Amino acid sequence: MLDASDILHSITFVNSQESTLLQERYGPCNLNHEVVKQIDSNVEHVDADLWIVDHYQLDETFEQKLSLTGAKVMVIDDLANRPHYCDLLLDVNFSDRVNRYETLVPPKCKMLLGPEYALLRQEFYEQPTVDFIKRDPVRVLVCFGGSDPANMTSLTLDSIASIKDVQLQVDIVIGSGHQTKRVVIEKVNQITQITEHNIRLHIDSDQIAKLMQKASLMVGAGGSMHWERCISMLPALVVCVAENQVETTRCLSKENVCRYLGFWDQVSVTDLARALVFLLQSPSTLQAMSECAGSIVPRHCGTPCVTKHVLSLLKPLPLQQA
Repeated sequence: MLDASDILHSITFVNSQESTLLQERYGPCNLNHEVVKQIDSNVEHVDADLWIVDHYQLDETFEQKLSLTGAKVMVIDDLANRPHYCDLLLDVNFSDRVNRYETLVPPKCKMLLGPEYALLRQEFYEQPTVDFIKRDPVRVLVCFGGSDPANMTSLTLDSIASIKDVQLQVDIVIGSGHQTKRVVIEKVNQITQITEHNIRLHIDSDQIAKLMQKASLMVGAGGSMHWERCISMLPALVVCVAENQVETTRCLSKENVCRYLGFWDQVSVTDLARALVFLLQSPSTLQAMSECAGSIVPRHCGTPCVTKHVLSLLKPLPLQQA
């Protein structure tokens, strides 16, 4: 990999034997990777100037060993429930609490906290921002991630099918590995035939940023998709599908960025349908939500900003500091 200064960097991914999904992704991409027995196994055989540690089971015990080799250490976390020994810490979560890491990292640590440091794909920075008032007022995007383990896509389709007051333009996004892909395809075809809604199904789409810029409302989960919606200035109805999504979603809901409907097993077809109709019939509310979302993740921050901080750790020290 070449950085902005045309300096060549070699990147190696390290994962445990249990991380079969990661191994499957690294292989086809011809990425350097090492497989260790356990996630906290000794990795002294891996020569590195910088370690980026992203695992909930690792803490200062593991990170200090890395630092003793002379390497710099960056940690990615969002739980703030254990001490870290690192030079740089990244937590993109939105929280209404004070700095949660103040007593968990050494004084030397530079902390990048908040969604302005969200790591988003390049497409979200390249996609032109579409003024909210120019978007289709009844265009809805539905995406709960590629696999959607809670099968919220199917429930959302049932909600859309029950809506008679508004004729919707709907984009449904799922992955080819979606557990009930056939059911989703059948429901899309069925709803298109028996209602006036226009539904388009996208499988393994690489156009998420473009679809977000076209929509006026999204139905989806929490997690990293929050920041994709925010940089796209897209209001959302959010159903959390994991416990670690709840706190951030509640905070964002308080900030009028989204509406939190609840945990996946507490949301009914009727709940979601009513929420959809209410917001789609309140364009001024949606526009206000769009403006609030855009303020959370500015376009000039995010991945490029974090990259600069990471690469600064690799710069050689001045002679007087070396």
